[in-house]
Amino acid sequence: MISFPEISHSKDGNAVALIRGEQAGQPLRVAIVGGGSACCNLLKVLNANRLSRLRMDILGVADTNPDAPGLVYARELGLFTTNSIRKLRDLKGLNLVIELTGSAGVREEIYSTMPSTISIMDHMGARLLWDLIQIEIEKCELERRREREEEREKRYSQIILDSLPYRIMVVNMDMTVETVNQTFLQDFGFSRENLSGRHCYEVRYGLDRPCCEMGHPCYLQDLKGMEEDKLISTIREFHNNQGEAHYEVITTAPIYNETGEMVQLLEASRDVTQRIRLEREAQKSNIFFQNVIQSAVDGIVVVNTKGDVLIFNEGMENLTGYKAKEIMEHGHLSSFYDIDVAKENMRKMRSDQHGPVGKLNPTSMSVTTKNGEEIPVTLTASIITIDNKEIGSVGIFTDMREVLKMRKDLEDAHLQLVQSEKIASVGRMAAGVAHEINNPLAGALIYAELLKERLSDDPDLLSDIQEVINQTLRCKRIVAELLEFSRQSIGQTSSFSLDHIIERCLNLLVNQALFHDIRVVTDLEPDLPEMVGDIGQLQQVFTNLFINAADAMEGKGVLKITAAYQAEASRFVIRVSDTGPGIPAGLRDKIFDIFFTTKPVGKGTGLGLAITRNIIQLHGGTIDIECPPSGGTTFVIELPLEFSEKATSQPVFVGLDES
Repeated sequence: MISFPEISHSKDGNAVALIRGEQAGQPLRVAIVGGGSACCNLLKVLNANRLSRLRMDILGVADTNPDAPGLVYARELGLFTTNSIRKLRDLKGLNLVIELTGSAGVREEIYSTMPSTISIMDHMGARLLWDLIQIEIEKCELERRREREEEREKRYSQIILDSLPYRIMVVNMDMTVETVNQTFLQDFGFSRENLSGRHCYEVRYGLDRPCCEMGHPCYLQDLKGMEEDKLISTIREFHNNQGEAHYEVITTAPIYNETGEMVQLLEASRDVTQRIRLEREAQKSNIFFQNVIQSAVDGIVVVNTKGDVLIFNEGMENLTGYKAKEIMEHGHLSSFYDIDVAKENMRKMRSDQHGPVGKLNPTSMSVTTKNGEEIPVTLTASIITIDNKEIGSVGIFTDMREVLKMRKDLEDAHLQLVQSEKIASVGRMAAGVAHEINNPLAGALIYAELLKERLSDDPDLLSDIQEVINQTLRCKRIVAELLEFSRQSIGQTSSFSLDHIIERCLNLLVNQALFHDIRVVTDLEPDLPEMVGDIGQLQQVFTNLFINAADAMEGKGVLKITAAYQAEASRFVIRVSDTGPGIPAGLRDKIFDIFFTTKPVGKGTGLGLAITRNIIQLHGGTIDIECPPSGGTTFVIELPLEFSEKATSQPVFVGLDES
């Protein structure tokens, strides 16, 4: 008997699982009794469809009619044929006899002839076998259709893969190559035939061992990471035989079967050497651009249309006190740039009234530092556009403080030059006038003295004559001071001690009535080096300053003199201070002008400070004043250690003859 598999059922009647007998795995080795049409059809079906899953082999056919169609077809197939049922039992391995005659006598003969080890299926059971064969045929046909469909889909998938410009390789879990696309074959010079059975590391990278053994990543060795990431994309660098580098983007993705099990890996790669080179060139250009911007002395700022700062160079950091990170992350253009001025400048850039459209010619303005200081700058700006759309603007801020200081210094120098020319002109005129007046004054003085002798007995007239003599002498003193002011040379130079000349001047003055109520304080640095200059001229300078200080204090106060030597600058610094009322602010820039004086008429000529400054300048020094708010005046004199200019006895004023 045939051993059919047993089927267990659930309570609802549905099949759950097949329970196979011990002999289920053995193949059926069959002999057919009855060679009629049914036998012929069965043989043809089995031969045509090759139903290997039935595991049924036909060993022979028996029929008493030698011309029965089944018997004839069996002979064509080379099977054993006989007219005797008994001879079938000698077939090696026979374990099943199928009776197709429908005759009870034939069936009884089979039972009586065949041993118990051979199963028997009569013609009624054969109907079930036929149905099973039909089911199997239909199943095989469905499988063949599915295989054809899969093959068609595979060919279609291959067509799609071949149409891609990227190199595609599908790798099995054992590292063998399943398939590649046409681009892969072309780039690596392979044909599909010589890829059969080869490994991915051989085909893809020309290695004789797996990538992981050569120090390269292998995703088949890290399936967990592949399952987690799903898609892995990397850029790898390769070198050709000439040592030239090229770069590839390699993307790897898992392929799953119907049950969700990873069965293959797909690798897609493409050459990105040109892109990498362009990116690196762009990066180099960007670094160069950044270095140019950062190394610029002027401040450079780039903002978007909202005023957010995109670039803030080192020059701008130095100008405003803000750090680039600070202003770009938490600041805004308005942090250092008045927003109303910014809007006005943008309006100017959009018009053609202030330069080309989109640009702003140099414009004076100011920026605000982090500590609130206003810094004067010159702004040059441009609008940044892409595809005719404004995306931001760039501004270059030039610090004008040094320029303005230089401009002021030039203006001051120009004023000093004009003043010097004015003084020179006045001096030339004064020298000429003094020269012409000096002789008539001498004559007037002689005749006044003669009249004084003649009128010695008339006190009233004598007093008048004495006043004439006094005023004439005053005129001669003014003329003498004019001549002194006009002198260019510093006379005879010599080496002398500065503290000695200051003490000498004080000794000549402190006993005069003007200094009786004045306290003199000196603070002279010990061991001052000797200086070179005209000792007589400098004595006149200090004497004049001391007397002016006493006059300013109206004979009561403190006169302080300090002197120090600055070795690094090779110069002396002398300060002469008084405790008087000070010099009004409106008069401070006039006190060194010739003939300017604050003293009453008859008390001063306005030549003292002008002569003093002239002497100091001829020695290569400077003189300035300080008037603190608390009162008092300090004259600050700076003199060089040595005076190297040769003295000249030539007068600076035309017509002056000191003889």
